[in-house]
Amino acid sequence: MSFSLPSTNPRRDKGSHSGDHSSAQPSSEKELERNPGNLNPSQDAATLDLQRQVKLANLINEINTQLSSTLELDDILNTACQLLCQTLNCSRASVLVREEGDRETLVTRGEYIDGDYPSQLGLKIDAKDNTHIQVLMSDDSPVSERDMAQFPGLGRATRKALKRLQVKSMLGMATRYQGEVNGIIGLHQCDRHRDWQPWEEQLLEGVARQLGIAIDRARLYQTSQEAAAQEAFLRLVTNKIRNTLDVKTILKTAVEGARRLLKADRVVIYQFQDDWKGQVVVEDITDSWASVLGNMGADDCFSGEYAHLYREGRVRAIDNIETDLDLDACHADFLRTLDVKANLIVPILIGQNQEGDLPQLWGLLIVHQCRSPRHWRVRESHLMLQLADQLAIAIQQAELFAKSQAQVERESLLRLMTERVRGTLDLHEILQTAVTGIRSLLNTDRVVVYQFIHAAIGGWDGDVVVEDVGNPKWSIIHQKTCDDCFGGEHSQLYLEGRVRAIDNVSIDPQLDDCHRRFLDSISVKANLIVPIVTNPTKSNDAKPYLWGLLLAQACEQPRQWHKREISLLGQLAEQIAIGIQQAELYNQTKTQAQELQATLNRLQSTQLQLIQTEKLSGLGKMAAGVAHEINNANNFIFANLHYVQEYGQDLLKGLAQLDTEAAIDLKEDLDFDYIQDDFPKMLKSMREGSQRIHNVVRSLQTFSHLNEAEIKPVNLHECLESSLAMLRLRFDANLQIHKDYSEEMPLVACYPGQVNQVFFNLIENALDALETDKKSGQKSGKQSSELRLRTEVLSDDWVRICIADNGPGIPPEIRDRIFDPFFTTKAVGSGTGLGLSTCYQAIVQGHRGKLYLNENDQPGTEICIELPVHRDDCR
Repeated sequence: MSFSLPSTNPRRDKGSHSGDHSSAQPSSEKELERNPGNLNPSQDAATLDLQRQVKLANLINEINTQLSSTLELDDILNTACQLLCQTLNCSRASVLVREEGDRETLVTRGEYIDGDYPSQLGLKIDAKDNTHIQVLMSDDSPVSERDMAQFPGLGRATRKALKRLQVKSMLGMATRYQGEVNGIIGLHQCDRHRDWQPWEEQLLEGVARQLGIAIDRARLYQTSQEAAAQEAFLRLVTNKIRNTLDVKTILKTAVEGARRLLKADRVVIYQFQDDWKGQVVVEDITDSWASVLGNMGADDCFSGEYAHLYREGRVRAIDNIETDLDLDACHADFLRTLDVKANLIVPILIGQNQEGDLPQLWGLLIVHQCRSPRHWRVRESHLMLQLADQLAIAIQQAELFAKSQAQVERESLLRLMTERVRGTLDLHEILQTAVTGIRSLLNTDRVVVYQFIHAAIGGWDGDVVVEDVGNPKWSIIHQKTCDDCFGGEHSQLYLEGRVRAIDNVSIDPQLDDCHRRFLDSISVKANLIVPIVTNPTKSNDAKPYLWGLLLAQACEQPRQWHKREISLLGQLAEQIAIGIQQAELYNQTKTQAQELQATLNRLQSTQLQLIQTEKLSGLGKMAAGVAHEINNANNFIFANLHYVQEYGQDLLKGLAQLDTEAAIDLKEDLDFDYIQDDFPKMLKSMREGSQRIHNVVRSLQTFSHLNEAEIKPVNLHECLESSLAMLRLRFDANLQIHKDYSEEMPLVACYPGQVNQVFFNLIENALDALETDKKSGQKSGKQSSELRLRTEVLSDDWVRICIADNGPGIPPEIRDRIFDPFFTTKAVGSGTGLGLSTCYQAIVQGHRGKLYLNENDQPGTEICIELPVHRDDCR
């Protein structure tokens, strides 16, 4: 929107300070051209003046209509600046509003700029340094200045600001409501010096009078809105207090709402600890500023003197830390590190104010302004005071709840300990549950259970068996301590039920220097000691003895132990003593049961070995008998083959020499040429067959040595071959046997029967695995089954034998159990060989060797045996 008015001001040329009048001010002729309703030059001056007044009134009314369309102060001010700047064709229009409660400070709240000029929005102006502002505030009419640089009495800061804003000419007027200045309108010309016209002054005056009313109306609206928002905020905090006992939630709600209401940069709640140190426990900040949550603990400027003032209800409002005369340099430097330009501090006081007694200063509610200094209004301080009162109520309620909760937790811990003692026999679990619960309830640094190593016989050295600590640096778990100060005198007192509460180790008069040095060495500042007295479990006639001590310790600083804490530890110590007795009884019974089970396992294993040995012994005897009979017959056949060959050759030779007709006919009938050629081959085949029978019999004889009970040097390769011979009938047509025997393999001193048993069983297990793999069809593309036998010399004293297959292998979940007694994966009735447990006993216990599963990347299973070459009883 743009408005223009004719000007018939006769002072136009007189007011000019330059020969170029057209550039010194807006041309009224141009305005006439833009206004088709202008009168022609023949009209008289009275008519022109009347028409000008009408248009001026219409213009002011239209501007006032625009200003009345909203109650938002910033919208009103910005609208006024835009209409004035566009109407009067100036460079900048701005509105300064007086700060509430500060008559000397004005801040730019509205602005409109026509051109590329700096903004002054948010600029604070001190009237004491600006004589031009003083003139405007003292005069109730517009003040125009063609050259602001020549205005008398301007301070250095004001001249610097005018230069930065490029202001050359200015027309200004104060806005008032009921005679009180509440703002200033300023029209700036930045591109030239300008003579302001009377009608422009009239227009500004008319707008200023209406704007003063609008500012006051907007402020009343803003105040009512703020009051409503503050009331809603306090109601929200009150509801939070009623609906929750979580202090963190209440505090967070408070700082979030306070920052939004006050439009501050940061709101924090600072809680005091010891010696007026503390930290920020909750905060709400804008994205532009760094968080101080958990910090601010190093404000060394805060002392008991300040604390006393805040306990009396002091509210501290600092508008500008750089100019506040009451702010000491130490505190100002500290606030600078937090980027604070202004802050508002309100105490949080809890506890009823008794006569002559001040409430407790729990902490501070602090509002930070970081962007710029800020004047804190009275109603803002009042809001923070109300909020602090509500927070104090919340904190008191939470502390009362915490006390009742602690009582519930104590009872719960005692109930839990009783249930644990009844429900478990794990002593460590009982003790750990106790120390963890006690430290949490007492909020102390360390809780331990100290057990005397030889308590039953009066030994006083001990060990910390369980602990719970608040900081790892205080851990003393399994730290054996030799407390030379603890002797029979102290033990007797504790045995009689003595409880020792030491609030301050350094000054306790009943604590001797020896014990004090010992406690200092493990960082104890305060100590609560309760005895754990139990009865022996092996004899009903024995007296109770001091099993150990239950100790609660403060390591950071001394503390006072309360009666309820001492009582709690005493009750828990009794429950722990019951748990110890039950656990010891259980452990004794468990040990006896384990011993009986071990004996039973040995008997079962021995019985199994005897049965298996007897079975294999019978098999060996049968094999020896069969081998003897077969060998006798085979020896007879093998011995006569030589004579058969001689007799046959003689007969053939004689028949060959006969040439009679009858002999020739006989040769033809007998196919003599074929017999003469085939007969030697037949005898050779018979000799080879007999030799093969001899080899099989020899293998049977070797295997029949199972019942040999003496150690002697044995060829392990023969043992492997005999086992293969015994299992030959199980060989599949596609089975490939790979033998990688060491040529340097020495004779090994061993029990031949036991070694043959082991080889036989391992080869049989491998064949079982290959058959299972074949039946399941999971050969992974392999065309044949493989059995690999490998021997090697590890050293002069040790050899190794490995038996492997390419079957399905042993599942990982059972690999650790394959050597356990009676463990098997075979169905009942399948398999006749020894179990791996018996093989393990034969190799490890019987020969002092090794039997293990060799894990590698090859498919299948490989079992390896390592045997010593020599035995002392065989040398």
